[in-house]
Amino acid sequence: MPLITWTPQLSVGVQPLDNDHKLLVSLINQLHDTVEDNQDRDTVGSVLNALVDYTEYHFEREEILMRVCGYPDLEKHKKAHDAMKAKVKIIQNDYAKSETMDLGGDVLDFIKDWFSEHVQNQDKLYRSFMDGKDQEIEAANRAYQDKLEEELSKI
Repeated sequence: MPLITWTPQLSVGVQPLDNDHKLLVSLINQLHDTVEDNQDRDTVGSVLNALVDYTEYHFEREEILMRVCGYPDLEKHKKAHDAMKAKVKIIQNDYAKSETMDLGGDVLDFIKDWFSEHVQNQDKLYRSFMDGKDQEIEAANRAYQDKLEEELSKI
């Protein structure tokens, strides 16, 4: 059974960000499944790493779109993102260093609760600033994707 189910209540009304949120829900559920199925540490670690990487990608994209749309509480929102990134980095590093660390209930509940609370109570606040700015959002999103592709081509 999934840890989180995507529902319309999680939608922020901005397609690229809703798509990111759906993928994050999927990754959280994959992490839950690997832990519940007692999969090997490498598999669990790989899913955790994917979740951390995609969270960082999403936060950066979301912050760019908030900036482009003139969201006045961007810095407060960014601080919430930075705090979450710091916490999941600690979880990621501790898991990588410890042969006995379990990503069981407490860690998974923390991630699920933070995600749900953040999307429903904080992300939805920027929606009204993005309404009607589809062209700005698309242009910023395209520029961000181009930047990532350029960075990847250098690897």
